[in-house]
Amino acid sequence: MPVVGRTESSSRLPFIGLAAVLAVAAVLRAPLLAGGQIDYDEGVYWQSLRALAAGHALFASVYSSQPPAFLLLLLPSHLALGGGIAAARLAVLVLALAGIAAAGRIAWILGGPRAGLLAAALLAADPLYFQASVTLQADGPSVALALVGLAAAAEARLRLPLPLAAAAGAALAAAVLVKLLAVAALPAALVLLVARPPRFRPLAAAVVGGALAAAALLLPFAGVWPALWAQTVGLHLGARALPLGGLDGATLLRGLPVAVVATAGGLTAFHRAPLLVVTAATWAAAAALLLAVQHPLWPHHAVVLTAPLALLGGGLALGIPVRRSAAVVAGCVLLVASVASGLFVRSLQAPLGADGPVVAALRADTTPADLVITDDQFAAALADRSTPPELVDTSFVRVQSGGLTTAQVEAIAARPGVRAVLLATDRLSALPGLPAWLAQRYPHVLDLGGGRTLYTRLKDT
Repeated sequence: MPVVGRTESSSRLPFIGLAAVLAVAAVLRAPLLAGGQIDYDEGVYWQSLRALAAGHALFASVYSSQPPAFLLLLLPSHLALGGGIAAARLAVLVLALAGIAAAGRIAWILGGPRAGLLAAALLAADPLYFQASVTLQADGPSVALALVGLAAAAEARLRLPLPLAAAAGAALAAAVLVKLLAVAALPAALVLLVARPPRFRPLAAAVVGGALAAAALLLPFAGVWPALWAQTVGLHLGARALPLGGLDGATLLRGLPVAVVATAGGLTAFHRAPLLVVTAATWAAAAALLLAVQHPLWPHHAVVLTAPLALLGGGLALGIPVRRSAAVVAGCVLLVASVASGLFVRSLQAPLGADGPVVAALRADTTPADLVITDDQFAAALADRSTPPELVDTSFVRVQSGGLTTAQVEAIAARPGVRAVLLATDRLSALPGLPAWLAQRYPHVLDLGGGRTLYTRLKDT
């Protein structure tokens, strides 16, 4: 009887370990949710959610460089939790935690519970995934949904093959319609679905599930498909020639630890868990290819490679003897790595006080009903001010690719509901002639320091 008790207790240890990984991940990330801006894109998407909440239609008036599923996934949290930045980041975090659990389940099914636990811990500790899990951007949710889809495909090998394969297809379609870089996970799903008989029925079920999910997400926008294509695909194609972006040395250095562990894990698990290695390596190769052809390429795109590397890294557990001391050491190392990742992201996060002068000026010179044109959307949202829905995105890519022109901005700035224009990040000020036009039409000019200038005008002028 005591032996049975120990066996039952041991069988629960991986579940307890995975729950601990998720709990630690949530605790380390929670303090960052209500903090300052981490990436410029956050202000863009925060203003996009404000515009949707105000009743403006996506793509018809609300400009979006991402497919529709991203903002639609975050909108319920935005509406239910008050519309602050923490509400949107919380939705991103919940999806990221689901991705960590899914990574653990994939490696568990294909390589055993120890591989699953290590894969989940590696993903949770990785600095790129950590940043993506608390930043209001599409990359993290897209990768997380891709992991959920692959977990369903792996689970379909054990039970309910057709329903779970259909769920896998639906989750992967949603991942792609959050951010197109998720297409890198599709070859890995194909490997899982056809690796054992019956090969084609689960694959067909996945195709049907994906088609239904895609239809549910895209058909509501049938009337604006040309605009959807122009904003989500055409913008990026038009920006390929721009001298922007690139992966810096710091980003490559942060991705090095998981790459080293992934290499060791792949070699260790090649004979013990070949399907785990083939699945993860297929995804990693497709992700690397996408990153190689993507332009402009930004550091946050690199997270698309982190998840398959973590899966490969989970294979390293298959070569480590089962000893409590080894597990404790590995756990401590990964905990330290997680804390270090949290401190790194904290260093990227601007203090909220940095936007104090801008927020105070916007609140003093405008009302909540006034619209503000700006290239610092985050500061405007902190002041509880919205931008015109067509100008939620004033990024370098949109400006320099010709997707946003001086004439367009001037036409919107001439509308009666627009009261102020805030130039703060050298994006809008790069539009030829715009500062001079503003000086004439918005006569009250306030220098807020740090290269930030607020132009205001009287109402209905």
